[in-house]
Amino acid sequence: MVADLGHATKHLVVHIHLILDKLTYPGWKDIRNLVNVHSFYWIHEGRGTFLTNTEYRVQAGMLAYLRPGLEMSMRSDPEAPLRMTMVLFDCAELVYEAVWKDAMPIGKLNLPFLSQYGDTQAEEFDAWFREINQSWTARIADGSSVPESQLQLLLNKLQHSKAPDWNIGESGVFASYEKIKHTLESSYKENLRIEQLAKTHNISPSYLRKMFLKHTGMGPKQYLDHIRNRQACGYLVFTDYPINQVAKLCGYFEEYHFSKMFKQHNGMSPSHYRITKRAETAQ
Repeated sequence: MVADLGHATKHLVVHIHLILDKLTYPGWKDIRNLVNVHSFYWIHEGRGTFLTNTEYRVQAGMLAYLRPGLEMSMRSDPEAPLRMTMVLFDCAELVYEAVWKDAMPIGKLNLPFLSQYGDTQAEEFDAWFREINQSWTARIADGSSVPESQLQLLLNKLQHSKAPDWNIGESGVFASYEKIKHTLESSYKENLRIEQLAKTHNISPSYLRKMFLKHTGMGPKQYLDHIRNRQACGYLVFTDYPINQVAKLCGYFEEYHFSKMFKQHNGMSPSHYRITKRAETAQ
């Protein structure tokens, strides 16, 4: 019988298989080998990518929870290798009804796959995972149950603490997509970089592209060009701004580049478009 852990954690029991301080190197890659247990990956330093059926950008101050059975591969960014505390464990709910009943294994904890915490909470969890790791190392020598006790307290805190500043699931990915889409629509005149926006909002460029294709029919760069072109058309028809100024107002720093892109979208130069559309409007 498998139970899900909701609010009832007072009879939670845990067994730790392994705690490891994973200090990676530039270009490091790995896969989750032991998939039949629960896993925590607390990220102390660096940045990287976790890949399940979706790519997730990860960085310091984030906690990944992997349920049993979930396969995942990992890699570090070359310029900022990951340092993580990995905790592999089993957990169960020990039922008490006048007498103690059998332990019921927990199939999945009520935790998001990926959560990011603000500075204060991140510092607290950072210290907590370091202490659990130190207790595990000491336990090898003296056989104490300290790390299990600390993990039980940590699980209770994670279950009952206020929601993290940010968590990723399908809804989190969609929220990142919407924020980036809004940025493209409101800040199109700025020198935007799609990869930098993806990094800022913790979504991989490839998955961001999938989200844009799904919801707009265009990739993010195509969508930005579409927004800029739409604004340029309006400026050309309804203002007397010179072509070079229209280019700058639409995020192009060179008139030649603007004219080239505009012709690709509309089949004519900006000046020809202005004359043609104004003539059509006057009729």
